[in-house]
Amino acid sequence: MRTAAGLLLLVSLATAGCDQAQLLAPTKSTITVSAPTRVLPTGGSTEVSALVVEQAGTPVPNGTTVRFTTSLGRVDPVEAQTRNGVATTTFHAMNTSGVARITAVSGAATAASDNANVVEITVGAAAVSTVTLRASPGSVGPSGGTVELIATVVADNGRALEGIPVTFNADQGTLSAPTATTNASGEARTTLTTSQQTVVSATAGTKTSSNVTVSMRSGPIVSITCAPASGTGNCAAVQASSTNNTATVLFTVTRPTGSSTLRTATLDFGDGTSQALGNLAGGTATITHTYSGPDGSTARAYTATVTAVDINGETAAASTTVIVTPKPTPTPINVTITTESGTATENGQRWTFTANHTGGGESGTGDATIQQYRWDFGDGKGAETSGKTVSHVYATRTTETKYVVTVTVRTPDNRTASATTEILVSKFP
Repeated sequence: MRTAAGLLLLVSLATAGCDQAQLLAPTKSTITVSAPTRVLPTGGSTEVSALVVEQAGTPVPNGTTVRFTTSLGRVDPVEAQTRNGVATTTFHAMNTSGVARITAVSGAATAASDNANVVEITVGAAAVSTVTLRASPGSVGPSGGTVELIATVVADNGRALEGIPVTFNADQGTLSAPTATTNASGEARTTLTTSQQTVVSATAGTKTSSNVTVSMRSGPIVSITCAPASGTGNCAAVQASSTNNTATVLFTVTRPTGSSTLRTATLDFGDGTSQALGNLAGGTATITHTYSGPDGSTARAYTATVTAVDINGETAAASTTVIVTPKPTPTPINVTITTESGTATENGQRWTFTANHTGGGESGTGDATIQQYRWDFGDGKGAETSGKTVSHVYATRTTETKYVVTVTVRTPDNRTASATTEILVSKFP
């Protein structure tokens, strides 16, 4: 026979067993799982919710236990109790890329629709749908340079993916880093330094971008030639003028086919002066310049340099040398005087004098040009003429008289030479 105390013990044990039993969803209940995001970077996390509803459409009792499982990463907690029919857990993506299938179960509850009790979250590189690549700028100069490579990684819904490793590939040049991780905008960046045309691509997960070609830009090209302003030949030995000790030359500056479009070109003559040439849109410019000759017997050299800058800021230069040789040393001017006398009268005797010269030409050969003739007739009188012939009347005396006649010639550059002769003026009977 059971005693009252024994019955009380049995009731207490039964009650304790009921308190420890899980409350699960009843038959014909349905369960639906959802998450606010379906794409996560590795190491990311998101909340996962399970809605459990009885057949009548009302939420299951509070405290109904829902168990969560995942094929990738982890859920915490694994079991959660409902409140107003909803149980929540947190999915942690961990460090492995892939697709996580998170499933929720509770008692006899079934999916509200096909796979409604499962939510799929794509993790890391597995979420990559498209990789696009661009280079900024898209080319390098003729001597090479550096460009930035920018890969943009997005999911199939166009959402930018953060935290995705991207591998860059280049068939030429050097990458500052072969791999980079996308930022919040889905962009991963590295730099390429190259001196050749280079094909680059970027890979994230199983997706690879289209190839991008970093091309070589045409650079500025200029050339310069020099010729004497008169005569033929080049500027390796341009003789200074004996008149003003200068030499004038003619430069030809050319922008050949194949050059990039110029912004400016400047010709530095090498003597402290320069001239702007514009952008050489016509292809060629002709410039005349006059250089000073040497002071002594040693030639003077000048280096003329044309510098061009194109629209991309690239520069190029070309030079030529101009050598100005000393002006010629004129040959001596030789002067002679010829005389012709007239008849002596009581009024005097007319004499005609002609000054003839040879040598002294400006080029070092030939005859100099005479600008002025200064005459001293030896009788205290004189004359200045521009012609070489002059006449003078001498007073006649009762005795024959000798006179010394002098002529001094002067060239335009103030060189002079002289000659003298003696004459006998006849007496008047």
